[in-house]
Amino acid sequence: METSVFFLPDWPPVISPLLWIALAVVGAALAGEWVRHHLGLPRITAYPVVGMLAAAIAGDRLVAAHGEWLRTGLDVALAILLFELGSRVDLRWLRHNRWLLVTSLLESLAAFGAVFVVSRYLGLAMAPSVLLAAIGMATSPAVVVRVVAECNAQGQVSTRLLVLTALNTIYAVVAIHLATGVLHQRYSGDWVLAIAHPLYLLGAGLVVGKLLALAVAGVHRWLALRDEYASIVLLGLVLMTIGAIEALRLPVTLCMLFAGIVLRNGERRAWVFPRHFGSVGSVLVVMLFLVVGMQIKVEHLVTGGGLALLLIGARSLAKLCGVLLLARPAGISWRQGLLLGLALAPAAGPVMVAAADLGRIYPELQLTLVPVAMSAAAIMELAGPVIVALCLKWSGERRE
Repeated sequence: METSVFFLPDWPPVISPLLWIALAVVGAALAGEWVRHHLGLPRITAYPVVGMLAAAIAGDRLVAAHGEWLRTGLDVALAILLFELGSRVDLRWLRHNRWLLVTSLLESLAAFGAVFVVSRYLGLAMAPSVLLAAIGMATSPAVVVRVVAECNAQGQVSTRLLVLTALNTIYAVVAIHLATGVLHQRYSGDWVLAIAHPLYLLGAGLVVGKLLALAVAGVHRWLALRDEYASIVLLGLVLMTIGAIEALRLPVTLCMLFAGIVLRNGERRAWVFPRHFGSVGSVLVVMLFLVVGMQIKVEHLVTGGGLALLLIGARSLAKLCGVLLLARPAGISWRQGLLLGLALAPAAGPVMVAAADLGRIYPELQLTLVPVAMSAAAIMELAGPVIVALCLKWSGERRE
């Protein structure tokens, strides 16, 4: 009589893609500690590299099998980072130092103009040139927030870096949404859609951000959010907001940044970001950079790497000049202005991924927008943390 062996695993065993993701998380964490202790580099420098290797070894099935789950993890990590970044923007400081606000506008517009001019000069069409220029306005919030926190940096350069990053990210998101309206009009000829879609994204995004800020402020009045267990409530509110954002098809970036800004400036006392909540975000940050690394393909680097380098150089030089031009009126030295301008170099990987989503909506942009955007993301996710860490070290604001 034949014995049933139904309880034994198949041979060869079927390995779930979830195992590859778990191995990638462990590998990224260990690699981050290694580059930190042996090379003196920020931990997040290793995360996208491990993500690229994991995707190369496991193949497209790694992202395909758990694409929705990975995207949710990316949104949660990005939301926490943006919420923290927004909570560090003191509008009262901008009112007393108007030159800092002017600096943010100048460096963002200079980056937009430089990227647009170079794109058009190299033969790109109008639509991808405008989108790349809008992307070029933003500095990576994830890179800046994590490197500043890891370096425990405090001072004029690090504080201004956080503020300028928050502001130019807002400018970039607004510009991308306005460009979306232009794309609707160009490819579909629908003026109603071209006007209504950007207005809905911006208006509803600000409303959701305001509601989240009000909810957190209400909870903060009767519950000490700095407590470890109370941070669970805050995480729950963020998860509920992300669910609403996905259901309403709104941008995570604008909602969470605005929520943090409203929360910081709506309270009489300065709102301090909960330490335990930041610890939860640290775990998700590994996933954020892993997912970005998984979405970067070698063919993107081959197709758009050269153009991406030119655009990164033009963008970084424009931002540097914009900051240096107003360094003295804004109240910092030329040396601080130089380091601040260089620290704005990291390009926003998540914003580039959002632009790649536009490429999927309009296949006409796939051949130009996606390879260049993802190549720039790959280059700056690797070089950006190193640049920021060095600038903070040379400014004397890095605290071990």
